[in-house]
Amino acid sequence: MSPAEVTALLVGPQLVGALLGLALSWRLTTTAWPESVRIQDRPHPRERFVSHLPLIFGNLAVLLVGAGVGAYLFYDGMSHSLPNPLSLIAQLALVFVLDDLYFYFFHRLLHEHKGLYRRIHKIHHEAYSPLPLEYIYAHPLEWMGGAFGVIGGLIAVWFVWGEVNVWTVAVVGSLRQLHELDIHSGARATLARFVPLLAVADDHDLHHAKPTQGNYASTLRLWDRVFGTVAGG
Repeated sequence: MSPAEVTALLVGPQLVGALLGLALSWRLTTTAWPESVRIQDRPHPRERFVSHLPLIFGNLAVLLVGAGVGAYLFYDGMSHSLPNPLSLIAQLALVFVLDDLYFYFFHRLLHEHKGLYRRIHKIHHEAYSPLPLEYIYAHPLEWMGGAFGVIGGLIAVWFVWGEVNVWTVAVVGSLRQLHELDIHSGARATLARFVPLLAVADDHDLHHAKPTQGNYASTLRLWDRVFGTVAGG
């Protein structure tokens, strides 16, 4: 794969996901989810969402440019061949577990440290009934700080497998974004609710509605159960 192809692989899915999130969020400002799947009945005024867009677009621009620059800087340090499917699954599992463990403590710190909450994390919770693209309506230091979990997971992959495959990086980024769009969607989980220990939109939406009650993990319910921070628990 050429540097341009690697860049397209890392940036393209993120851009497509952002555009889908924008289209769905825009639609939800006029047409709510059906009552059967809607979690909260709070409205989504379009003017409020529009007021959030400058920060959202700014964060997305930095994210996409950063992914493109990273593709060039680390091009020679990544493997470009298609990985073995079982190896890819194992690598994804390792990254997501380590990333989510880090995110749990990082997110909990942003809530329990009053100064960090007031100056940084409170911005994200202005979306008390979030729209999908509001997953990245956050202080830049917050989402950049959250990215260290993924970086740590990829470093662990390098230690175990002796290399980091560009396809692993691309799939991690795509799945992570889709998960964030899902848990900020405001729609109840369907099939996902039957996956053991998977945190679903219902869990994170409750966290936005009642931010002092817990549910700090993003991908796995495990950490909130282990550390006693399940909302309402």
